[in-house]
Amino acid sequence: MSAVEALATAQLAAYNAADLDAFCACYHPDVTVLGAEGDVRIQGIDAFRARYGGLFRDFTDVRGTVDARLPLGPHVVEREAWSRVERATGARTDGTVLVRYTEADGLLRWAQFLAP
Repeated sequence: MSAVEALATAQLAAYNAADLDAFCACYHPDVTVLGAEGDVRIQGIDAFRARYGGLFRDFTDVRGTVDARLPLGPHVVEREAWSRVERATGARTDGTVLVRYTEADGLLRWAQFLAP
C-alpha cells in the first residue's frame, strides 16, 4: 500500500470514529480542500479542524465507505459513499462523492471533492 493510500485509509477510519484529532493528524498543516471546479473550500488545518469539528458535533453516525480506489504516485482517487444523521432532527442524509487525495511531506496536502 502506498503512503497516500495508507493516509486515506487512516483518515477514513478516524472520520468513521468521529475522532477529530486522529482525523486531522492525517492532514498537512497547509491542507487545501477544493470543490469540483477547483474552488478553495477550506484552507489550512485550523479551518479544516473547525469544519470537521462542527460536523462531528452536529451529526451522529458519520460514516464513509470506499468502493473503488485508484492510486497513482502521490495521488489516490476514491469513490466514497457517505451518510450522517443530524443530531437535532434525526434526519439522515447520504450520497456519493469522488475524492482525490494528494500526499506531500508525509501527509494529505490536498483533497478535492467531486459530487453529482
